[in-house]
Amino acid sequence: MGACPMEEAEIGEVGVDKAGDRALEKGREEGMRAPWLRWLALSTALFAVIAAIASLQSGRLANEALLRMNEATLKQSQASDSWSYYQAKGIKMIARQVEADLLMNSHGPADLIAKTRDEASRYKSEQEEIQREARRLQQEQKELQEKSTEQLEHHHLFAYAVTLLQVAIGLSAVAAIVERRQVWVFALLAGASGVALFVFAILKLRH
Repeated sequence: MGACPMEEAEIGEVGVDKAGDRALEKGREEGMRAPWLRWLALSTALFAVIAAIASLQSGRLANEALLRMNEATLKQSQASDSWSYYQAKGIKMIARQVEADLLMNSHGPADLIAKTRDEASRYKSEQEEIQREARRLQQEQKELQEKSTEQLEHHHLFAYAVTLLQVAIGLSAVAAIVERRQVWVFALLAGASGVALFVFAILKLRH
């Protein structure tokens, strides 16, 4: 069987971390001979720190979204139960109203007719209360679902930022190994995109 998505993500992150470590070591070793490698090491370290923060945010938001979705499912179940109870009360109310009409048409005892009508009114009142509760539960379910969807969107932004930063770290490692500044430029572009997306995700999360 294949590795689950979480395991694959962890394996990928470990590989990128090792590549980043190699880039840092290479930058320190060759910094005197090729000064730009020192800047490569510095940018790699910066990308790694931001990637770690973005990864934590992504995981936290994913967990919170899952929790909200579970709560929304529970609220939906409770709302469904309330509507079933509402219908049961409605059936009892109609039955008492029909019973009261039959008693009145057959000139039944006045006290029995009054009692039957009172029961019908009670069922109607209870039905209205149940209806309000069901609608409240549905509203809470809707709000939880919307919050879960919003958190998932934020999670995706941080996840994309992590991916771009991991690409930048990987390219930096390649640039350090082959000592090609052009490769580092591509790493900087990917890293800058990842940082920009990370900042955008933070700002969006605060609004």
